[in-house]
Amino acid sequence: FIISIMIHEFAHLIVGYCINGRVNFMKIGMFGISLDIAFYRRQKLISKMLFYFAGPLANLIIFKFYKGDNTLITYTNYALFLFNLLPILPLDGGRIILEILKRLFGRFNANYFMICFTKCFLFLITFLYATVIVKVQNFYILLLLMYLWRLLYIEEEKFDLYKRTIMCIKDIEINLK
Repeated sequence: FIISIMIHEFAHLIVGYCINGRVNFMKIGMFGISLDIAFYRRQKLISKMLFYFAGPLANLIIFKFYKGDNTLITYTNYALFLFNLLPILPLDGGRIILEILKRLFGRFNANYFMICFTKCFLFLITFLYATVIVKVQNFYILLLLMYLWRLLYIEEEKFDLYKRTIMCIKDIEINLK
């Protein structure tokens, strides 16, 4: 599992460097490794799409390579591929949708929508899991849901900081006039 996640993040890293991204930090957490890559100049939409899709694509390639073998490697990489393409923040699928929405509706509105959508999606999944927990008896799903809620909380904090920064800039502009 950890090796599959490392390959996933390494694919992001390679594409990130190819489109002039720089690693801010690397974090090892409960569910593996994550990279924070910053882009110091505005990237084209296709570049961002390639960057966010690189990780899941690496997992899909590994899945296809081992497909004949019914091994843990096969199922792990397929699960990572599907999981990371969920349309929720901060997963790759959510980031892809966020980039498209930013181009259509602006950064503020796109972030606001994606946080609300992620919250609704997680409420739905949490409710569904809560209704079948006795039959499923898989507490790893519960840990994963808790982790996703934590990640959503972090995204909300980032968005709140962004909102406060915009408000401060507007206040400064008003005071300068």
